[in-house]
Amino acid sequence: MREVDGRPALKLRLGGAYAAFFLAMGIQLPYLPLWFQHRGLGPEAIGVALAVPMLARLVSMPLLGLLSDWLGRPKALLVALAVATACGMVLLALAADFLVILVVLAFTALAWMPSLSLLDSYASRQARAGQADYGKARQWGSASFLVANLVGGALVGMLGAGSVVLMMLAGQLAYVIATLALPELPRPEPRPAPVSGRRARLGVLAGIVAAALVQASHATLYAFASVSWRAQGYSFTAIGVLWAVGVAAEMALFRFGTRLVVRFGPHALIAVGGITAVVRFAAMASEPPLAVLVLLQLLHAFTFAATFLAMVELVSRSVSEHRSGTGQTAAAWIGSILMSSANVASGPLWAAFGPLAFLVSSAIGLAGALTALLAARLQPHSSGSGG
Repeated sequence: MREVDGRPALKLRLGGAYAAFFLAMGIQLPYLPLWFQHRGLGPEAIGVALAVPMLARLVSMPLLGLLSDWLGRPKALLVALAVATACGMVLLALAADFLVILVVLAFTALAWMPSLSLLDSYASRQARAGQADYGKARQWGSASFLVANLVGGALVGMLGAGSVVLMMLAGQLAYVIATLALPELPRPEPRPAPVSGRRARLGVLAGIVAAALVQASHATLYAFASVSWRAQGYSFTAIGVLWAVGVAAEMALFRFGTRLVVRFGPHALIAVGGITAVVRFAAMASEPPLAVLVLLQLLHAFTFAATFLAMVELVSRSVSEHRSGTGQTAAAWIGSILMSSANVASGPLWAAFGPLAFLVSSAIGLAGALTALLAARLQPHSSGSGG
């Protein structure tokens, strides 16, 4: 701790950056629809407003990854995107007209949504250099998200829905400060990719698609689990506890997951995540009792956290350091496409089949597991760990 740029200080700064990033996200995901309603938007308009950021990030994510690698100053770009996002949130707080809200949302999402992938790229490079542990840094994002959910709900109850964007802005300003505290990385020398050959590159792509499929299997969970649990008669308190159990499980996995991914490799973790998703969502289709639901939520450690950690590690092992930003944003781009598609499909599936729609989630998880096993077979050799 005595040296400003020593490893303990860097670990604190990196963990702080993840924690700050997820403060605003922990307010946005559950409470921004309430702000839309406060501004007078109806259900159809809210649906459009929620879709706009998803489309915007599909445009900017790969471009910003290329820009990060071209500039060779990932910290500087993280700061610039953080400031741009904060400016967007200021404009959003002032916006009242529907079309203005949509334009500001699109502008803000262009900078905000890809920032997490670029932060993952930055963290994985520090891990590759032995300066940090990606999983242990990322766990603070999960913890912050949970705190923002709980504290944000209490503040919205006291201050009203009009305060939501202001709370998002406060979290984003914390992220601006956190990115400023990060040390800049040196520009890496261009080197050949660790993975070469058509078969090996196809294996990397298959691994990324496998992880994206396992992540997409959560779409119905995120959209309708609370609806399902409420219909079973569980209180809002019980529902909140169930979600908190899932976040706590992912935090534990992130803390110790680096050992797992080094020991077993990313493909194995993705396959385990997919198989766990088969079990988890097949069980949820039967509307199990509360005690079983708690156990199923603990499986979030494998269906989400292990799969996410494995995907970041797979990209870190497979691309040259000077292409890290491009690799991480490209993987996130593929994941966004599959998750968006699953989100769109989840509504009609739930309307038609109710909780049985979780069987489709189970099938998507199985597809992810099988794709991960195929990807492992396509790898001609083992790559070194990126940490």
